[in-house]
Amino acid sequence: MRQALQMLSRLEEILLAIVMIAMVVLFSGSVLVREISTELARRTEWVDEATRYLMVWMVFLGLGLALARGKHIAMTSYLDRFPDRARRMVRRAIDLVGLLFSLYIVWFGVDITRLVLASGQTSPTLGVSNAILYLSLPVGFALLSARYGAGLLGVGDRWSANDGAAGAGH
Repeated sequence: MRQALQMLSRLEEILLAIVMIAMVVLFSGSVLVREISTELARRTEWVDEATRYLMVWMVFLGLGLALARGKHIAMTSYLDRFPDRARRMVRRAIDLVGLLFSLYIVWFGVDITRLVLASGQTSPTLGVSNAILYLSLPVGFALLSARYGAGLLGVGDRWSANDGAAGAGH
């Protein structure tokens, strides 16, 4: 299971890097084209929309990876005062609630994605189905739920990233 999570993390890192590079190239290229020619600039209207789509995907693809690395916001100063056993129980409760919430969002996201797909809505300049944008929600929260589930199973310890930072503003 640990190896599968490591492979998932690596895949997420690669996808996030590709999305970020694509956003930079597209947006920079669009700015350059606008400076060179107003005639060509009219042909780059789709770039703004494409980079917004990529940004949304980047945010949701990064959810699970951020949680695995202990980078989500955490207010641990109070939790760090608990005895070890109580701290472990609270952490497991957080993982359980996080898992249940994430799975609910996956279910909701799939439902809304199907609705948008069935409606035939398309983006104004790209002309692609808006369902592509909405699909980022269930995909991102599925990745997040995998990390919460791994925490419940004791695979991977995102909490250790925060343990040494007691009193550091968490």
